[in-house]
Amino acid sequence: MVFALRRAAVQPLSVSPASFDLGCFPAWKAQTKTFTIRNTGESAVNLLRVRSSCSCLAADFQPFTLEAGQETAVAATIAANSVAGDFSKTVFLETDAPGEEFLKLTVSGTAIPAVEVRPRSEVYLGRLQPDEERICVFRLTPANPEMSLRLLPADAPDCVSQSELVQENDGTYRLELHVLPDASRRFVLVQRQIAIDWQEEAFPPLEIKVRFTVAEGKGQ
Repeated sequence: MVFALRRAAVQPLSVSPASFDLGCFPAWKAQTKTFTIRNTGESAVNLLRVRSSCSCLAADFQPFTLEAGQETAVAATIAANSVAGDFSKTVFLETDAPGEEFLKLTVSGTAIPAVEVRPRSEVYLGRLQPDEERICVFRLTPANPEMSLRLLPADAPDCVSQSELVQENDGTYRLELHVLPDASRRFVLVQRQIAIDWQEEAFPPLEIKVRFTVAEGKGQ
C-alpha cells in the first residue's frame, strides 16, 4: 500500500499583533493602532482592499503588492465619539493569497463616553393613550467632575409639556421629560439636546431621544 504524503500549505502572511486591546480610553479621543503585515512566503501577494465591520473603524490603506520577505503597516483608527462601552471591531484585509483571502485586524476596548446616560440615550415607550402624561427620567453622569451640562431649547414644539435638567448633590444630573401624547400625531419622536461644557475639550451636544406611538383613541 502506498501512502501519498501531502505537504501542509504554508501560510504566507503574518499579522503582528494578532489584535489590539485599547483598554479604557476617553470615547471623545480617536484611537489609532498599527498592524504589521509580513509576507513570509516565496512569492508576491497583492493586498487588494479593506472592509470594516463598522463605520467607526477605518483603515489607512492603499492597494499594495507585498513581495516575498517584505512587510507593510496598516493603521486602524477608531473615530472619536463613535463607540461607547465595551466593543470589538474588525477590519478585513482582502488579499489574493490562497487560503488567506481575508485577514482579520481586530481592535477592542472600553470607550468611556463624555456623559453616561441611564437607562440609555434613546428609549421607546410603546403605545401611549392620548392626553395621559408619562414622565421619563434619565440619569446623566459626566466623565469628569469639571464638566457641566445645559439643556438646550427644543427646535420645535412637541409632545413634551415640561423638561428640566437638575444637578444632583453627587455631581450627576437628572433629566426629566413630561410627555403628553397628542391624538393628532400618530408616531412621535421627542429630541432634546444637552450641551457639554468643559474647558479642556469641545463636544457636540448630547442627544436624548424618546419615541412612542399614540393610540387612536381611549382604550385602543
